[in-house]
Amino acid sequence: MPDRSELALQLTDAIAAARGAVERAGDRAFRAYGLSHRAHAALSAVDQGGPDGARPKEIADLLQVSRAAATTFVQRLEAKGLVETTPDPEDDRGVRVTLTRRGVEMLLRAGQLERRLAARAIEGLPAASISRTIRLLQDFRSRLAEKLIGALR
Repeated sequence: MPDRSELALQLTDAIAAARGAVERAGDRAFRAYGLSHRAHAALSAVDQGGPDGARPKEIADLLQVSRAAATTFVQRLEAKGLVETTPDPEDDRGVRVTLTRRGVEMLLRAGQLERRLAARAIEGLPAASISRTIRLLQDFRSRLAEKLIGALR
């Protein structure tokens, strides 16, 4: 049996590979709607702003990108008619980004597709195994966060 450090590396590699596979599958599926996985994530970030919209900084934070990158995403989505920007009533220099009707429809369709793909990916796997894996990954994430904080002290 491999030692614990080797198991940790194998787990990390498996997580990274699974994430990559999810993103590639999402990109192929969302391409049917003219979206990339990242564009779908940007639409979702705008949607999280609610009816008043999201500020570009909030979108950047949710996507974990720079504000300039988030602005580029917004401009591309706006060119496709999926979002619109309006002046921020609380900040004379800022804007709010909201979904257009077409953007809402696209987000709903892409979300349905994403759910179907996810369901298909776990077809045939025992529910108990899926639940254990979710708990394991949540625990792993918590431990990583704890260890990172401890290492920074």
